[in-house]
Amino acid sequence: MNRHHPQRLIRLGKQASLALAVAGALALPLRAQAGSFQLPTDNAAGWARANAGGSLFANDPTAVYNNPAAMAFFTAPLLQVTGTGIRPSAQFEGQFNDQQGNPVTGNNPNGFGKFIPFPNMAFAAPINDHVTLGGSLSVPFGLVSEYNPTWQGRYFGTKTSLQSIAVSFSAGFKVNDQFSLGLGVVGQRTKAQLNTVLDPTGTASALFGAPIAGAPQSEDVQLNVTLKKSMAFGYFVGAEFKPTTQDSVGISYHSRINQTLGGHYKLYGSAAGMNLIVLGPTLFPDRGLPSLNVDGDSANAVLNTPAFASLDWVHDFNSKFTLATSIKWTQWSSFNNLVLTSNGNELVGLPQKYKNSFVYSVGGDYHLNDQWTLRAGVGYDQTPTNIISRDPRIPDGSRRLLGMGFGYQASEHLAFDFGYQHQFVKDARVDMVNQLGLGAGTMDGKFKDHGDVISMTGTYKF
Repeated sequence: MNRHHPQRLIRLGKQASLALAVAGALALPLRAQAGSFQLPTDNAAGWARANAGGSLFANDPTAVYNNPAAMAFFTAPLLQVTGTGIRPSAQFEGQFNDQQGNPVTGNNPNGFGKFIPFPNMAFAAPINDHVTLGGSLSVPFGLVSEYNPTWQGRYFGTKTSLQSIAVSFSAGFKVNDQFSLGLGVVGQRTKAQLNTVLDPTGTASALFGAPIAGAPQSEDVQLNVTLKKSMAFGYFVGAEFKPTTQDSVGISYHSRINQTLGGHYKLYGSAAGMNLIVLGPTLFPDRGLPSLNVDGDSANAVLNTPAFASLDWVHDFNSKFTLATSIKWTQWSSFNNLVLTSNGNELVGLPQKYKNSFVYSVGGDYHLNDQWTLRAGVGYDQTPTNIISRDPRIPDGSRRLLGMGFGYQASEHLAFDFGYQHQFVKDARVDMVNQLGLGAGTMDGKFKDHGDVISMTGTYKF
């Protein structure tokens, strides 16, 4: 049995400390958006394979979070740092009308269109022949959509930002040369920004049946809500089975993480509009209008990120060619409503009615020689959204994935990988009447979406 000398354990501790310091530095600019707001916690090689195979490829440190059972087969300590940029695009085609049926003024910009960076980092070290320990920093959920406050769809949202930073610690246990188990705990820190424009004169027109307080769109008020949760916790488990020397099968499950975000809201804009906002709940107490403080106040929201599970398979045809496939399930049906409250009163209720979704992918590696590896993959990612609740904040559609990339083994210890993925997104149909408190306008049209992902990874084997 391989037992580490105490000095080696000290060195491993120093390596882990350095790894976490690097992760902390990379975590500063975290913001991203992808399929709904769930992100693959993958490296560049995974993005190139269209995320096929999970973390079952040999010595893949993303196993620390994705499936800790796989790291039980590591033969040496590994440190991996990945930088990924996602550039979604969503251009609206259609019409926004106010409560009186008049077109909403303003332009129609792309609320996305920029590369948003985020990191993924992992460190793992075998303790003996049967146990491997690891830690990781990843971004399992992220979203940014940002439009200017004068755009046509401003009453349906101007800025939505969500970022969940997950720090995990896990262990893999090799039962024998064919089977391993893994488990881990994860702490998730989430921040969110939810901005929208209110149309108080549109609300008044709907309540009185005529625009007696002024024409809709004439007294806009900006509502900005900032929320965060310092830390919430969950768990994950996994298993890997090697039925032959050429096959690996893995299964993993990540629990739902329950979190209540706390923060505050602010109002900006027309004084007349703010007066209407204050008067509304008093004059019409039974219409469900939010009671907003013009000076701002506390705000809260429950945002439980869903459970998900993966089934992965990797097959080595020979020393040159490896093929992999994956099925990933996410329990989005638990995401029914997003309700903002203040002092126990509902501010805004955004029904979501998401449905469970699957991702299917196939990809693989071709080893040109000892230094260069080519990769490619295809996949299909179902959207959990539906036309009942789909809006400009997350104009998400099902997507076809096409990935490609390469790996370079620079030395015995150091390797680099590059991955690119293009996402062909189905047009996202939208058709909605806005809530009374937001102005009661309408939206009818579609978003034409697509996305690009660029990822680079460095891996050091000690």
